[in-house]
This record gives sequence, structure tokens and C-alpha cells, in this order.
Amino acid sequence: MRNWLLAILIATVSIFTLSSQELEWSVNMNAVFNNREGGNGETPDQTFIFTRITPQIGVSMDSARHRIMGGVTWYQPMNDHMHGYKVLPALYYQYHNQQRGLSMAMGVIPDALRISRFLQSDSISYVNPNINGFLINIEKPHFSFLSWLNWRQIRTSNRREAFDVTGRAFWHSGNYGYNRFQAGGTARYNHLAKSFNAPEGEGVVDNIILNPSVGFTHSGRERLKDYFHISAGVLLSIDRDRPGDNKWLAQAGFMGDIEGRWKWLSLQQHVYVGKEQMPLYHKYGPLLYQGDQFYHNKFYSRTDVVATIFERDFVNVEARLTFHATDKTTAFWQQLAVRFYLDNKIWKRNKQPKRFDTPNGIKTERWLPAQF
Repeated sequence: MRNWLLAILIATVSIFTLSSQELEWSVNMNAVFNNREGGNGETPDQTFIFTRITPQIGVSMDSARHRIMGGVTWYQPMNDHMHGYKVLPALYYQYHNQQRGLSMAMGVIPDALRISRFLQSDSISYVNPNINGFLINIEKPHFSFLSWLNWRQIRTSNRREAFDVTGRAFWHSGNYGYNRFQAGGTARYNHLAKSFNAPEGEGVVDNIILNPSVGFTHSGRERLKDYFHISAGVLLSIDRDRPGDNKWLAQAGFMGDIEGRWKWLSLQQHVYVGKEQMPLYHKYGPLLYQGDQFYHNKFYSRTDVVATIFERDFVNVEARLTFHATDKTTAFWQQLAVRFYLDNKIWKRNKQPKRFDTPNGIKTERWLPAQF
């Protein structure tokens, strides 16, 4: 093992002797306290207290258009015996062409996305923040496209293959300006296959999620310091349990969001009304469905009151109160989150990373003051 590490170190140092290469490094650290009260068996009382750190190092070429990065993501819950930690490797290639508005990455991509909760719940994002596969992002003056393939579980003799393919495309009336209309949607395909030694009754399961929507955003002179956003759309899912009755099950409902921020205080209101989503959850659980289980109700309302305590180019601290209400239960969450990010560019030039970008340059669905 030591010989391998020494060989990698020597090879890395040798690469940097060439003038066209540049050393790249970054450290992304999150600390979260999330206390959850209320709920039911699907969304039980629990408390998340953890730190998560992702150091990366690599090399970039051709004015940082090509980048190879490697590192680890260390998830460490804070408990009496420090059990339950998780260390995930990160190794990926990235192509980034700012003039063309094109970014691509392939490999194990850490901290790649902050996606909608109907696609991936907060609890899953805490422990599994990486994408194992491929990602592409296109940004044009009036169009944005984001898509990725995430291989969540490899097929073995006793483990089922699980992956998802997700795409998000939106037209908008202009660049990030004062008033902006947008229309588009998000789509995902979740796939669950059989294991090699599949027992009788085990088969392929399909889940398709569609969310077309329209919206409007007004922002102040300082981008995202003061803003107002409203959107409305439809959440539609189609499921098929092939080893079961092999029939397609369709669920649809209205989904809307209203968000606003003034100085350090923001308010976010989300609502879903319609047929219960995730009809096969009790059979397949999060192996098939990655979204928040609150959508397994006919009515769901989520209200977030967020106070930004401290905000700089490299650190953000926020406090959040979250109120959940469904047709079956209510819940109240309290959260304190800290995010610290530093890379070679900030270190050398004291240059603030671009808003709407994750540390590795791949754009998220929407930028938030902290990771969670």
C-alpha cells in the first residue's frame, strides 16, 4: 500500500513540472445539527449530528478546461462511540468550457448536486452526496440543461442493480437579472433490476418521475441577497412492478413553491396536493425511491424559515426552522448548518467562487447559502 501511495505521489509531482499543468485542490466541509420531532413511522423522530469533509487534489490542463481530481468524502456522525462513519472515494475527470457554457464530468463526483427533495431526501443527501457515473451541464443565455447518470448499486449474486437517469431543462427569459420568467421541467427514471441469483418473485421494477413547471424570479441588485421566486407545476410518477401484477400505476398532483429573501432572513413555502406518490415504497423502500417520504401523502406542506447568521465567500452559517404538515401527521425540525469551502483559487487570489456553482464548477439546481 505504501509503495502505491509513493508511486502516485511521484507521478503527481512529475506532472506538475510541465508548464501547462496546474495543481488544483479544494476542501469542502459541512457540519449539521438537525433535530426532528413529530412525524410517523415513515418520517420518525430522530436527530442528525454530523460532520462531512471532502478534500480533493488533482491537476488541470489547457487553462483549466481539463481536470482530473481525486479525494475522499468522510461522513462522521457525532455520537458516544463515533460509530457509523462512512468514507467514500472520489475520482473523476471534468471538462469545463466557460465560453461554450459546457461542463461534463465522469467518475465518482463528490458533492455534485443539491437537487429537489422529491428526487432525493435530505437524509440520503447527508450520507450519499456523490454521483457514481456521468454528468453534463449546458448553460446558455436563455436555456439551461442538466443531466446525470447515477449508478447507486452494482448487481451481484445477492444485491440488486439500482441506478437513476435524471434530466432537467429550462428556458428562461434572460441571464440572472432582476426579473426572469422560466419554463421547463425535471424527469427521472429509477431502475431496480434482479440480482444474479434472484429468488423466486424478484424482478425488474421501473419508476418514472416527471415535473413540468413554470416560474418567475425577481432579484435585487446584489444577486440573491434579496429575491422573490414563485413556481407551479405538476408532479407525475409512473411505476411498474414487473414481478407483481406488471401494471403501470400513475400518480399525479399539483406542486408549487414560493420563496423570498430580505437581507439575512428568508422564507420558503412548498406544497403538494394530489395522489400519494411512491406506491411501492413499503415493498422496495429507498432502494427504488430516493425522494422524501412526505410525498407518500395526498397533501404535503413544508415551510422553512431560514436565518443566515454569517455569510462570506468561504464560509456560511445558517439556522433553519422547518414545519411539515400532511393529511396524516405533522413534524417540526430545527437545524443549524455550517459550510466551509476553500480551494487554490481562493487561497491565491482571494477570489469568490461563482454563485450558482458547486465547488467543482458543475451547476446545481439552485444555490443555497449552506450545503443543507
